Amino acid sequence: MNQIPESKKNHLWRKTIWYTDPEAFPLGPHHSVEVYCCEESNGYAIWYARRLAKDDKRNSSQTENGDYLLSYYGKTKRDDAIEFAVLTANSDASVDEVIARLDALAKDAQKV
Repeated sequence: MNQIPESKKNHLWRKTIWYTDPEAFPLGPHHSVEVYCCEESNGYAIWYARRLAKDDKRNSSQTENGDYLLSYYGKTKRDDAIEFAVLTANSDASVDEVIARLDALAKDAQKV
């Protein structure tokens, strides 16, 4: 049985938008883009975790890699938080379009 890392236990919903194919790059580098909703001590946070290679063609927005707090909801807004995360992560059928939308949201987000 796989143990869930302590840092992942508070994640209510997560979607990996894109990741480096481990078959093509078995020894790395490993890059990914994901959105997740997690429970915080006083509410729910929606995060955009961006880890793209410097030479990735999707870096045209000049958004830096990092973790971006896209939105925050109070303790009574759990379903709203999950809905925002799901709709944001599934905003387009094209991975490139979803990443472009997330990068646009990141411009107004707090980077951690």
